Amino acid sequence: MAGKPQKAGAKEFILAGGLAGVVSRTVIAPVERVKIIFQVSRGERTFMGMLGIFPELARTEGVASLWKGNSAAVVRVVPYLSMQFLSFEKYKEYIQSRPSMNDRPRTTSLFAGSLAGVTAVAVTYPLDTVRARMALQQEGMTKGAYQYRGMLDALIKIPQHEGVVGLYRGMAATVTGAAPYTGLKFCAYETFKISLQGLLGVEEKDLPAYLRVGAGATAGLVALTIVYPFDVIRRRMQTHRGSAAYTSIVSAFQTIYAQEGLKNGLYRGLSLNYLKTLPNVAIYMSLYDYTKQWLLTNDA
Repeated sequence: MAGKPQKAGAKEFILAGGLAGVVSRTVIAPVERVKIIFQVSRGERTFMGMLGIFPELARTEGVASLWKGNSAAVVRVVPYLSMQFLSFEKYKEYIQSRPSMNDRPRTTSLFAGSLAGVTAVAVTYPLDTVRARMALQQEGMTKGAYQYRGMLDALIKIPQHEGVVGLYRGMAATVTGAAPYTGLKFCAYETFKISLQGLLGVEEKDLPAYLRVGAGATAGLVALTIVYPFDVIRRRMQTHRGSAAYTSIVSAFQTIYAQEGLKNGLYRGLSLNYLKTLPNVAIYMSLYDYTKQWLLTNDA
């Protein structure tokens, strides 16, 4: 039975973030797999050649292969987005309680978002490594010759063969990129919403859904463009076998830039990532908002 809107708590943040993550990741899974393959390849594929990976995978491995690794992605994204939104709301609550910050929504969102990004990464990083490995394990292999039989098998075998550090390879680059990305995303989202509210002369709760979705997607694109090189470095480190591919994040930047350049190296796959980010952020930001609101208004 529907009741009056209540103050959101951990339950609402976790459930809303989890549902938003499951739906958004499943929708964009094919784009994500192609992006990972493109990022770690050393060839000179153009954007059109990159798009050719879609039919190539469907033809050689079957249409279902486009969702390969999605189970690991979904299992990871539920705690990841739940933790991101929960910690964002909690950090924001705390920061706003400080007298000097209670009327600075953009700055509050920047700090809270950055802390939330680091928190979510720290909790779920091994699952992200497994997702990347599973998405790539068919590259150059015959059908059935997989190194990992599933997510749990990968979580066991990676530490056995590479040590526990194998599950966390590339985490420094991820944290370094996640903090500014999540902070910028939430800050830009807040900024766009405030600007739209001023233009329309409405309160935040009355902002039309399509404008809210557009604000979220645009904020994601802005943040992504700034921090994308960290994502490329993270994938290279996660999927490299044996000794470390680079001695440090700085070394990775220097090596990739020197050997492959800016466009074909540090920003490799960015165009495809734009195609992924737009629907992804649009879906999970809007679903989070509406699911949270529904849970609050229908809480018995």
